[in-house]
Amino acid sequence: MAESTHKFGVHSDYGRLREAVVGILDDFTLPPFDPALVHYNAELREALEATGGKPLRVKAAFPERYEKTQEQLEAVVAVYDERGVEVHRPRPYSEEEKEYLGFLQGGHALLYPADPVYVLGNHFLEINIRRAYRRKEVFPLRDAVMPLIAHDPEARHAAMPPAQPFTPSGGGPGPYLEGGDIMIYGKDIIVGESDIASNRAGTDWLKRYLEPYGYQVHPMPMRGSFLHALGVMCLLREGLLMAYLPPLVDGLPEPVKDWEVIELTEQEARTFATVGVSLDEKTYMLPAGHNRVIDELDRRGVEPVPVPADQIGFWGGSIRCATLPVARG
Repeated sequence: MAESTHKFGVHSDYGRLREAVVGILDDFTLPPFDPALVHYNAELREALEATGGKPLRVKAAFPERYEKTQEQLEAVVAVYDERGVEVHRPRPYSEEEKEYLGFLQGGHALLYPADPVYVLGNHFLEINIRRAYRRKEVFPLRDAVMPLIAHDPEARHAAMPPAQPFTPSGGGPGPYLEGGDIMIYGKDIIVGESDIASNRAGTDWLKRYLEPYGYQVHPMPMRGSFLHALGVMCLLREGLLMAYLPPLVDGLPEPVKDWEVIELTEQEARTFATVGVSLDEKTYMLPAGHNRVIDELDRRGVEPVPVPADQIGFWGGSIRCATLPVARG
């Protein structure tokens, strides 16, 4: 892979997106159902529960959904191409990588690269997902990102201490930190915390790592079955955000507590209205079908770019999960 043509780094959730890694399906294989997968929809949960304790090969079990998911991923890439965003894709897994941590939880995926690694400022962070089958994603993603930072003396590469092995996959002390829980507003970093994704040990690690670089980390405790903070809130531009507020235990975190809020319904949050991607502070790509949200964005001078993403969303994430920004601003 060629080196980056843009300055590596991400300093907000809404600065102009210049370069990103977008996920692939590859040999998409999900683990047997366990409590850590409570965020999955009923159809997918039923399929996982019926495997007899074996991983589920998605292409064989859901061939039509697999193909449509592939089509929607490529449609997202096409939007990036049209908007001048340079796109990279991870390589497929090696056979050895597919087996990594299989004793804890079988399966392997590369659909949502923004969860197991994260670019925060000029730091490339390899972090810890609570679901063990996804921790191996760091290997192909590391190979995708390292050439982009190789010639940048200011870029940093750090990896969290490995999460303590624990079965079932939903338990254990971690530390757990997932990209879908991280939001960037300059030097203020918001981290969602829950019982099914990032925990306080993960937040504490990030705080200790980042504070010497001038960052302030703000925990945002959450309740309920929303997997990530991004599932209930997103920052659209300075002073404007969208949110479904009931899951936020303490309300909006300090850095954004006075921002204007486009309040969402639970249904809008469940269908990933907040899990789109800001192409810049005036443009937001979101899953198609959110007509009321589109009108709210229009009224505030934010151009909505709706893209069909229901199949990408079937597997528990959406456009932003499938997109790892590596250069913004």
